[in-house]
Amino acid sequence: MARIRTIKPEFWTSEQVMECSAMARLLFIGIWNFCDDAGNHPMSPKTIKALVFPGDDITALAVEGLLIELVTNRLITLYEAGSKQYLHVNGWHHQKIDRPTVKHPEFVEPSPSAHEEVGEGSSSGDRGLTPGREGKGSNTHSPREPFAMFLEWVPDQAQLEAYAKRSGVPIAEFSEKAISGFVVHHDAKGLAKTESQWIADLVAWRKRDLANAAKVVPLRAGPGGQQLDDHDTSWIEQGSAQ
Repeated sequence: MARIRTIKPEFWTSEQVMECSAMARLLFIGIWNFCDDAGNHPMSPKTIKALVFPGDDITALAVEGLLIELVTNRLITLYEAGSKQYLHVNGWHHQKIDRPTVKHPEFVEPSPSAHEEVGEGSSSGDRGLTPGREGKGSNTHSPREPFAMFLEWVPDQAQLEAYAKRSGVPIAEFSEKAISGFVVHHDAKGLAKTESQWIADLVAWRKRDLANAAKVVPLRAGPGGQQLDDHDTSWIEQGSAQ
C-alpha cells in the first residue's frame, strides 16, 4: 500500500540529487511512496516500474539503469537478506512516521566511522587502517563496512558483474588497467564507502570513460597519409574565391 511521504525544500539543491538525471530524481521520490516505514523495498526493477511508472513508456531495464544511477550517487543502498536483494533509501530518518509498519528485512546502517584512530608511534602522515585493511594486500573487509580506497583493492567479482550488467557495460571493459586508474584516483582522497558503493562508482566511472571515448571523432586518412578533419570547412571558402 502506498504511503504519504514528505519532501523538504532542501531536496532540490542537494548535490547528490542534482547529479542525477530528471527521471532518476522522479524515480527516487516515487520509491518513497512504496517503501515500508523503514525506507526499504525489494530490489525489483520490474515491480518498481509497475508501481512508479504504470502508464509510461519506459522499460524495466531502463528503470534498472535509473536505480543504479541512484546507487552511484549514494541516494539508495543495496543489501541482501535471505538471499534476496533489497534497497534502502538513505537519509530515511528525515521522514516523520507515526506508528511505523515494517514489512521488509531490516537494513543495518554501516558504521559512520570507517577509520580507526592512529595509534601512538605512527607517523602523522599515516592513515588509520580501515576494517578489513589490516595489512598491505588485505581485501577481506566486511561488505557493509565503509573503508577508504587502497591500492591493493580488488572489487568483488560477483558484485562487479551484477552492477556492470545492470549498467550495460561489458564486464570485459573492467581490465586491471581500467580498475587501477580508478583506484589510484580515489586512493589519495581518503573517502570511506562500502564495497557496493565503490563498485557502483567504478562502473559509473568506466561508463563515463566509454561514453567520452565514443564522442571523439577520428580523423580520416587522406592521400599520402594526411589526416582529414570531417569538420574542416575551409575548402568552401577556398572554392568560392576561385
